[in-house]
Amino acid sequence: MSVSNAFAQDVLLDDAHARLDRHDAAGAYTLLAGAEVTRAGDARFDYLLGVAALDAGHITRAIFALERAVQQRPEDMLARAELGRAYLAAGDADAAREQWRLVRRADLPAGAAAAIDRVLGVVDQVAPAAGPRVSGYVELGVAHDSNVNSATHQGGFAIPAFGGILFQTTPENRQRHDLVLSSAGGMNAEAALSPSWKLVAAANLRATVDRVVHDMNTVFIDGTAGLRHTAGTQSQLIALQNNTAWVGGSRYRTANGLTAQWQAQLDATSQASVFGQWSRQAYKGQAERDTDRLLLGVGGARQFNGAGPLAYGSAYAVQERARASAFANFGHHGAGLRLGVEQRLAATVTGFGEWQYERRRYGGTEPFFDMARRDGQNDFSAGLRWSANARWQWVAQARRARVGSNVVLYDYARNVFQITAHRSFQ
Repeated sequence: MSVSNAFAQDVLLDDAHARLDRHDAAGAYTLLAGAEVTRAGDARFDYLLGVAALDAGHITRAIFALERAVQQRPEDMLARAELGRAYLAAGDADAAREQWRLVRRADLPAGAAAAIDRVLGVVDQVAPAAGPRVSGYVELGVAHDSNVNSATHQGGFAIPAFGGILFQTTPENRQRHDLVLSSAGGMNAEAALSPSWKLVAAANLRATVDRVVHDMNTVFIDGTAGLRHTAGTQSQLIALQNNTAWVGGSRYRTANGLTAQWQAQLDATSQASVFGQWSRQAYKGQAERDTDRLLLGVGGARQFNGAGPLAYGSAYAVQERARASAFANFGHHGAGLRLGVEQRLAATVTGFGEWQYERRRYGGTEPFFDMARRDGQNDFSAGLRWSANARWQWVAQARRARVGSNVVLYDYARNVFQITAHRSFQ
């Protein structure tokens, strides 16, 4: 290709772009359509041709051009968004939803993400998806955990109930560190009952395997099924939940309950929510520990200055009531605060940090210690998230938990350094 021809082609695209900026879609389409035979396959040309054709009312030509653009550059979320608009104009709401959901999973500024959510909400109300929608994910990770059993590091402590006799903890009941392999997977499904009501369901499985401390290997399974109602920028969810945990190969705890949430998009950059959960917790072989748990809270999120940081937070109150009155020390009431921030550092890299604090006051008197237990827990995390593409993410993070308790058995610190690979499906 000669320099003069390359310059002429640049002029062609720049002229078409200028016409689109002046809202002269018909002129831009006429200008570009004549060069389609020789320029088709050039992602920038196909994108401009597709937008011009779409705005000028040539829907089929627009779809062909934008499909070529996306095929050449799958990571071009702007071309995908325009392809979704073209599919919708052609009456194919399901294909439009698919493209916009791919765009939505990309690392977008909160304003753009909120705009796509609103568009999807409108499309779902006007043209509910035909049949259920299913998505899922898998994760693999490796971590170093300084305290896999969340235990005190102290080897000995006095027991007031026995006159201050010094009690020595066995090595397996003290703080232990290990290399931990983790895996996870989950699925989400929803089916429209009407333009504003949906059946929703989710299931997740997480497991950890310790290199040495096998008695702390864990498996967690949780499931949710309920109804979501959407009206404008507000949505409400009510669902049944089940959570079951295994530790060291044996079932440890089961919780069955109900969750509810109200959420509202206040504007393009702000979101608010109110939430509540109730569950009945049962510990296998330890009926004295069974409790009823109630949690109520409020939350919010805001994106600052377009591409600025995304800040979020929540505050909540929690109560666990022991079902056996003789074991009130297993119940507690408390309150917590959670604050976090995310900031896009590069096109595919996001930094994040979070702090959570919870204060707990337990009932009754702690056996052998002649006092009511009081805990304060601080959790910190920070890391980087790299979006390799629309479906793959890598996360590197550090987490620290510090529980301060007036009962030495429950006073501990824990540091975790983890790398995780995440793959999403839809």
